[in-house]
Amino acid sequence: MKEKIFIPKDKKLLDPKVDSTFKSLFTHEGAGSKIALKSLVTAIIGYEPETVEVINNELPKELIYAKDIRLDLQCKMPDGSRINVEMQTCLSNDNLKNRALYYGCRMMGGIEMQGKPYSILPKVYHVMFTNFGLFDRSGEYMRKFILQSGSTVLSDCFQIIFIQMPFLEISSTDISNLLDIEKWIIFLRDSSDKDKRDLLNRIMGSNKGIKEAGEILMTISDDEREWAIQEMRYKAEVDREAFRIAAHDKGLAEGRAEGREEGLAEGRAEGLKEGLAEGRAEGLKEGLAEGREEGLEAAARGMKAEGIPAETIIKITGLSAEQVEAL
Repeated sequence: MKEKIFIPKDKKLLDPKVDSTFKSLFTHEGAGSKIALKSLVTAIIGYEPETVEVINNELPKELIYAKDIRLDLQCKMPDGSRINVEMQTCLSNDNLKNRALYYGCRMMGGIEMQGKPYSILPKVYHVMFTNFGLFDRSGEYMRKFILQSGSTVLSDCFQIIFIQMPFLEISSTDISNLLDIEKWIIFLRDSSDKDKRDLLNRIMGSNKGIKEAGEILMTISDDEREWAIQEMRYKAEVDREAFRIAAHDKGLAEGRAEGREEGLAEGRAEGLKEGLAEGRAEGLKEGLAEGREEGLEAAARGMKAEGIPAETIIKITGLSAEQVEAL
């Protein structure tokens, strides 16, 4: 049976790796975005919640163009659990690990527990999709962190999850063994790549949530305003990356200059120290030699005054005949 084409190969699509487009997929009007969001959350946390509600759906139109506005998906589930999902296109000059910790703690701190037992503390997840690696490339595209010491788990109620999309590699076009989270990664990472459109269509045919997200992506890709927003957001990301690289290069240059200056100073100090040490050793050596010779001459002078023969004096002191005669 011929595979269904959901998205034509020549269809130009917005890029879900840009945070504005990513958020639009799951906040678009209609039931499709809710199905897509529930599918994504289920793939991330490993179980299917009854419902998932976006609690920061609306964003002032004038703010969406701002460079530093956060376009995360903040969601809650019926049991009170919270999940925040964000997309990072470019490596930030800030510490993204601390950022995830900060916003995760803010979510946990915002849960009302007065009069409730802590045994029912809802779970909090902060999830960051990245289009780059934050950790060593050890084959793990998904890194999950909980409160744990050794083999002892304190709590899994607070979880930080990093999904490093470039680290997912598939060896064939067979999608039958792919996990749902892996299908979502391929969809989010490769939708704008026309050469991978066949793979994308097969994935959409195997997952209802991704199918809904793909249909929404096609719809919003016909919206000029969405393209304008994406360009603004993408430019903001590129500007941040350029700033990070420039700051890095400047730091390297300043570091090299400072290193040279410190190296020269240390070299001078070390040279002076070695010179003093060698000078002392040389002076001691010369002083000992001069002192020994003067001592021998004084001894020879005394022996000569006692009438000891010159030959005997020469033999005892090691002085030359001329030295003894000159005394």
